[in-house]
Amino acid sequence: MIDRETRPMSVEEETRATLQRDRPFGALAPNSAQLFLIGLARRTFLHRGKFRHLMTRLITAIKAPIDVTRYDCNYRIMGKNNLIEYGLLLHPDYNRTEIEFLIAGLGDGAALDIGSNMGLYSLPLARSAMRVVAIDANKSMADRLRFNAHASGLDNLDIMHIAVSDKPGKATLHVHKDDLAIVNIQEDPTGVVEVNTLENIITGLGITKIDVLKIDIEGYEDKALAPYLNSVSDDLIPDRIVIERLGPDDYPECHKAFVKLGYEAVGRTRSNSLFQRKF
Repeated sequence: MIDRETRPMSVEEETRATLQRDRPFGALAPNSAQLFLIGLARRTFLHRGKFRHLMTRLITAIKAPIDVTRYDCNYRIMGKNNLIEYGLLLHPDYNRTEIEFLIAGLGDGAALDIGSNMGLYSLPLARSAMRVVAIDANKSMADRLRFNAHASGLDNLDIMHIAVSDKPGKATLHVHKDDLAIVNIQEDPTGVVEVNTLENIITGLGITKIDVLKIDIEGYEDKALAPYLNSVSDDLIPDRIVIERLGPDDYPECHKAFVKLGYEAVGRTRSNSLFQRKF
């Protein structure tokens, strides 16, 4: 079946640079009207579902971009076509459970954020981790993350503009419902996005130990994560994983790898499943 809500991503979307990098962080702080609307949404049902989208569009129609601080990190919010930004801006505890779960599992190894977007997970992890590897196939998202990392004073991130699969190659990007947070890759030898295996990416960076991993790559988890878990040494297998969702029917190869490696489900939020390795 053809997904009529998915279309190829335009060159402009892949390379868009509208963050006003010449303005230091804080120069684009919300004005009084925006602060009122943000506070209203966080206190009421307006931070949920479709209301969250509508409120963000209303807030950023007043002025955009806007600078906000969440989870002790700084973000420049564009507020257009990115559901991660909607939640970060308006939901009072957006993905807090997942972020705190991963932070609690950090030790002397690295943290991996696969499908990092503009840094919802990467930046809070970098506050506590020795090293964070943030991977996103969308160049504009990698660029936004670089800006946000710099604005947050964080220099312990490896930000990789690359797609992850079970073999090296090339890919094109397809966006769902015009939302830049919902981007699929389609492997294509004529594509412009580099594709590599997670093992190749990690070993190429010289990383020898992984503590935690988050992955959200719109249905490509089986091709990206399962081969990695089935092939690497024990030190490179994370103790904790957050995955967009996981039941036996969602990502069967990941599910089999999780069972084999001794992961147990220890939590579930509306959007994600939390797994911890027990042996």
